[in-house]
Amino acid sequence: MTALPEQDLEEAERRVAPRQRVLKRAKIIFNQGFSIFDCVVRNISATGALLTLAESVHMPKEFQIKIGEEPPRPAKLVYRRTMFAGIRFLDMADAAGELEPRPIMPAEPASSAAADEIIAKIRPNPLPRSVAKLLPWA
Repeated sequence: MTALPEQDLEEAERRVAPRQRVLKRAKIIFNQGFSIFDCVVRNISATGALLTLAESVHMPKEFQIKIGEEPPRPAKLVYRRTMFAGIRFLDMADAAGELEPRPIMPAEPASSAAADEIIAKIRPNPLPRSVAKLLPWA
């Protein structure tokens, strides 16, 4: 096995900021705070992180991530391969390595008044009589 020349190694690294190895618990928060999944942060930089999570977990394109006891940060899914997911933090600019804060989306669930409005708009349609009479409780 031959090693790559030093120049090729530098070209292979596409990250703007260097990553630091960590092993921290984290939570993926989405759906206005109503959906939360646990994950583990494997490495992290100023602009993104590598997560490990169950293969069955659905990852939304944009979400919030709460790493350890830090406040939640907005993030975007960059790639997903089996149990690994690469994310980019949205509260930092990534173009030329400039780090500009961006506004953070609220991670709290929607207020109960707003939820009540949404729930109040849902109206169930009655079953057709031909179907309803087949049900044992009807």
